[in-house]
Amino acid sequence: DPKRIPIMTNIPAGLMSNDLQIGACTMPVLLQANDGGLDLQLVSGAARHVKERSKIGLIVRAGLDIRQPSDLKGKKIGVAGFNSTMDVFLRKWLKVKGVDEKEVTRVEAIFPQMPDLLKAGTIDAATITDPFRTMAVNSGAGKIFAEYAVEVLPDVLMVGYMSTGDYARRNPQILKAFREAIDEANAFGRANPQELKEIEQKYLGVSTGAAADWGTLIKPDDLDPYVAIGKEFGLYKSNLDPAKIIVK
Repeated sequence: DPKRIPIMTNIPAGLMSNDLQIGACTMPVLLQANDGGLDLQLVSGAARHVKERSKIGLIVRAGLDIRQPSDLKGKKIGVAGFNSTMDVFLRKWLKVKGVDEKEVTRVEAIFPQMPDLLKAGTIDAATITDPFRTMAVNSGAGKIFAEYAVEVLPDVLMVGYMSTGDYARRNPQILKAFREAIDEANAFGRANPQELKEIEQKYLGVSTGAAADWGTLIKPDDLDPYVAIGKEFGLYKSNLDPAKIIVK
């Protein structure tokens, strides 16, 4: 029974209340939950983001004269959840480019709203992923200014699935079946690219071309870069051990 949760940072609460049994997660959300004392486990990988097939970009509002990262100072940038992957990578990218994160205003917004927020001038830029990135560009709401995520990490596990530790320990067969179902869907998509595009069009209203790099395999070093960046920005207080957060 799929449930749509607009802001991913709300998913840990749904898992702890048992309103959800499995929830999509970005790695910062998972790590922050564990750092805060929650027992949440990474039970499956999902989308990897790789430089060769980048689907995440920093979109700048049409008509706005932004030529270099420093021009973003004083601007409002939409992020899909504070301390989400998109947000954390943006902060890291700004730092690398010599821009203090305090010199921009980060505004929390969900992906489907971002093109309209850009058009309305509510935000000046957005950290946005496909299919919404394609929609924003095709609608004239904005243009891609930077492939900022792959500039931070060229190959990274972007999204996974998590459950509570208790649920994972009590239901190993359900989680095994869940991963097998995801693998089956991935294999279908790779073998049937045209039908995949039609499914995308039907349910998302847009087809983004090549499928993302999906896979259920996860390993501790998938989390290591997130731990390092999180510590850099003071997101975690405890010594997080990725091996203890992943369901074997």
